[in-house]
Amino acid sequence: MTTRAQIQQELRSFLPAGPDVRLSAYFSLVERAAQIGYWRYDLCDQTHFWSPGMYRLMGIDPAVQRPDNDWLRRQLPPAAQTIVAELLAEAIRTRSPFSHCLHDVTLGPLLSGLYGQVIDMHGEVEIGDNGRVIAVIGVCQNITQRVRDEEARAVAQEQYRVMTREASDIIIFYTASGDILFASEALERILGRSASEIERGKFFNLVHPNDLDEARKLNVIPRRGQTFTATYRVRHQDGHYLWLEVVTRTIYDDKTGAVRNIVSVSRDITIRKEHEQEIAAARKRAEAANLAKSRFLANMSHELRTPLNAIIGFTELMRQKIMGPLGNPRYEEYANIIYNSGQHLLDLITDMLDMAKIEAGKLALNFEEVDLAEIIQDVANVMRERAQTGGVKIVIQQMPALFITADHRAIKQILLNLLSNAIKFTPGGGQVGVAVERHETKVRIIVSDTGIGIAAEDLKRLGTPFEQGRSNPFIAQGGTGLGLALIKALSESHGGGVIIESVEGYGTTVSVDLAARPAARAAA
Repeated sequence: MTTRAQIQQELRSFLPAGPDVRLSAYFSLVERAAQIGYWRYDLCDQTHFWSPGMYRLMGIDPAVQRPDNDWLRRQLPPAAQTIVAELLAEAIRTRSPFSHCLHDVTLGPLLSGLYGQVIDMHGEVEIGDNGRVIAVIGVCQNITQRVRDEEARAVAQEQYRVMTREASDIIIFYTASGDILFASEALERILGRSASEIERGKFFNLVHPNDLDEARKLNVIPRRGQTFTATYRVRHQDGHYLWLEVVTRTIYDDKTGAVRNIVSVSRDITIRKEHEQEIAAARKRAEAANLAKSRFLANMSHELRTPLNAIIGFTELMRQKIMGPLGNPRYEEYANIIYNSGQHLLDLITDMLDMAKIEAGKLALNFEEVDLAEIIQDVANVMRERAQTGGVKIVIQQMPALFITADHRAIKQILLNLLSNAIKFTPGGGQVGVAVERHETKVRIIVSDTGIGIAAEDLKRLGTPFEQGRSNPFIAQGGTGLGLALIKALSESHGGGVIIESVEGYGTTVSVDLAARPAARAAA
């Protein structure tokens, strides 16, 4: 068995002697650093010589095993064995250098029997003194990792090309000076443009004149981690404009901190913009229609109140018999019906007028110091006759004077609507209660009844103008559905709100919050 010392002596015999023996050390260093190995095949005695690097590369311990032709063949796939034999034969015949990349090579036991390796081989023939080819020499290098890396890069690049080619967004890489390094195919597909038409500032020639300021937001290089976004119109190659949403981000060199390039992603949002414009136009039309409706209701309500006041006034004179007896008891009944109907219609018109003013922003409120307890008592006295007629009892919580900053008429209207609704929806024998809670910054008015209640699915609709809690004409009472909407609007104008709690068949509780001292109003 050949020893390590014999192998080293064999290598020294290959290298020059004397001072140049240092080349041996240099050669060994090169083999280790470059992961290469040298080999020589003597055609005369058919022996192999391997350098230490060749043993390392092939995973063989030279003290255990020396290479021979049979062992070498077994490390190669059958097809490769034939190719190598033909390659060496051709090199010997033509006395020319050769090279070949061997795939699926199996390595020796020192490398855990690795297989599937890629070995790059370069060599030439050695000519003896007699002019004949006496040996074949070569250098091998394991390039498996390099090949795997190149294959992975190729796959990644192909995936990236497919991704950018199929992406619906325009992806562009460019330098800080505006030179385009890469532009995805979506540029041509979406805008009908080429990279040369948009690089180095020429892109701004395609931007809609009204959107130039928006587009110039992207004329600044984003800082690390920063992105810029702009939305503007760009002219297509055929002349029409498209809306683009463009996001830019800078890629910096991690080591030097210098700008490497800038990436921008542009998305066609034309359809979205058209929808937004349609929605905005529809909203504008709706607001205009709503304003026209509010003005119409305000004017119409005002015109209706004038004749109603006359009807109610003259009917009251008839009821009081100011000008003498009516002459027939049925006329007195008719006068009462006319009076009550006119009063009810006047209440509805007043609600419509106030709601129209609120929606038009023209309801003028006069904030002053008012006694809430006194207003509650006055409203209860007004509503007591209506409650007694329906067999409903009004119970007012005893309370001392309670002063808040509010509009006297608005608070009175809130209470009138609350009590009117409660009495209207409470059957005979029921009860309506009024209580007040004083908190640190607000006052809560609570009106509860033992009436028919409100279904859960109806609760969410209440507070919207012209919505009622009951759609069944045999259950619903007269009204426009404006009562709670007015209460809600007036309470909000006082820095508060409305809470409605109800159980169908058991009654309803409405809580109205009012700021004791509305900050904005107090400051005014």
